[in-house]
Amino acid sequence: MIGSGGQVTVQDAQGNTLVQATLTPVADASYLYGSPQQLQNPCYGLFTFRVTTANSQQDVFVTFMDRAVLFSSFTATLPWGNGNSYDYLYGVGLK
Repeated sequence: MIGSGGQVTVQDAQGNTLVQATLTPVADASYLYGSPQQLQNPCYGLFTFRVTTANSQQDVFVTFMDRAVLFSSFTATLPWGNGNSYDYLYGVGLK
C-alpha cells in the first residue's frame, strides 16, 4: 500500500509487515549522486527508499503510470565486497 504522503507498507500474504518506509524523490536522495559511478540525472518522476540492516542494504525504486505502480528492488549483502550475493525483483501493481 502507498499512502498519500508517500508512506509505503509491504505485507506478506498473512498480513505481516515486511517493509515500511517513505518514498523520496530520486532527485532528493543525495546518496545516489556524486561519483562517476552514481547517477548524474535527477530522474524526475522516480521515487526511492533504502533499508539498511547489519547484514544487507535494499534499494527500492518506484514510479507511477496511469492506475499502476512499477517497482524494482535490489538487495545486497553487507559489507560490500567481491563475490557478495545479491537479490533483485521487479513488478507491477494495478489498481
